[in-house]
Amino acid sequence: MSPPASTALALVLLLSLVAGCARQDYVPRALDLEDAAQRYASRTLNASELEQSMRAQGWSAEQWPLREWGLDALTLAAFHYRDALQAARARGAAARAQVPLAAQRAPFVATPRLERHSGEGESDSPWSLGFELEIPIASAARRTAAIERAEYLAQAAELEVGETIWRVRSEVRAQLLELHAARRSIQSLEAELAAQHSTVDMLQRRLEEGYAGLTEVDAARLRMAQANGSLLEAHTQAERALGALAQAVGLPTQALRSVQLSFAAFEEIPPSPGVEAARREALLNRVDMRRSLLEFNAADAQVKLEIARQYPTFSITPGYLWDQGDNVWSLAVDLLLPAALTHGPAIQAAQAQRDAAAHQALALQSAVLGEADARNAVFAQARQAAEASQTAMRTQLARSAQIQRQFDLGQADRLEMTLARIEAMQVERRAIAAHIDAHQALGQLEDAMQIPLSGAALPLMDERGNAQ
Repeated sequence: MSPPASTALALVLLLSLVAGCARQDYVPRALDLEDAAQRYASRTLNASELEQSMRAQGWSAEQWPLREWGLDALTLAAFHYRDALQAARARGAAARAQVPLAAQRAPFVATPRLERHSGEGESDSPWSLGFELEIPIASAARRTAAIERAEYLAQAAELEVGETIWRVRSEVRAQLLELHAARRSIQSLEAELAAQHSTVDMLQRRLEEGYAGLTEVDAARLRMAQANGSLLEAHTQAERALGALAQAVGLPTQALRSVQLSFAAFEEIPPSPGVEAARREALLNRVDMRRSLLEFNAADAQVKLEIARQYPTFSITPGYLWDQGDNVWSLAVDLLLPAALTHGPAIQAAQAQRDAAAHQALALQSAVLGEADARNAVFAQARQAAEASQTAMRTQLARSAQIQRQFDLGQADRLEMTLARIEAMQVERRAIAAHIDAHQALGQLEDAMQIPLSGAALPLMDERGNAQ
């Protein structure tokens, strides 16, 4: 084989070797569900990893271990433990990994050529040996549009992390509030049940002495049975809420039984932010609004890409051939002419997708504004109802205190005082229910704006939805 032929063969082998250097071997990954289940069962609120995570969010070492776990602390624990948040981060990373693919240039194509002739040429060899190297040339406009589109789609996918963070916080708050309501009901119903039992005993003695009727005693027993049934139902609700709270935090239920929970976040009802403030915060903070704008930008970039594709593309193909002793050099230019008539529908389809994305963003904005208005109005009304219930409770407590003073002076008997106390408990329970309703409306308003109106602010997020 002549030196030029040897050189050509060596170059082809070199190109093949270079391409092989970028090869990666497959590395299997096992998914051990049993181990994951065991690690879930061992989660606690005293773990050192959780302490480090919370200290990174501003909690001092002196605060650890926490004596009470309130809304803010449980929310940070959920950010540490919830697998849904880790899954959202992984999906965001997968979307981000697609951006370099859009930035990649088309690969070179090396084509070896090996021919055998039936006759001999100038040399005594019947063989021809050579290669061609195709070098695609892509327009800068097309590559820029492809990168831009991939970047917008990656950012939209990464916003799922922020959306999951808010959903986790909302779930923790809602379930902690449910548990608070159930435990307040249990305390009130236990006191009422004891008072109802005393009422039945007093009426029973009066019946035996002829000062009360059987109907009156039976009615008191029925009220006592109803209070006992309500108490059992409240215990069931508390158990259900505790399990749901543990699930919202990402812990086994037993991990919450051994800690002291704080409901201080629900003691006060903050004022309404107002219509304009609620609208502004909703438009600024709603993750779905931000994602909708990014999806519109991606659709616009797709239009740019289709516009760029209507222009011709070409590739340069240099080649060398050792043809029976003759050195043949070649240079070809492949020009791919777009079919203007057939590419028009692709541009129109991309423009239609852009129009749809624009209308979707506008429709979502209207829905967000409407939701903010409606939930702000509901919260304002619920807050007024809670204040009215508090006024009624104070009035009833004052009446109960007056009867207590009359009893101390001998102007009222024990039965009358007990019945007034039961009535005060029932009024207090209605006030508690109104207070809980107001906080539920507050939570729905926060969901509409995706910003806390009480408690600590959420961790700062970077442009990829990760907590800083």
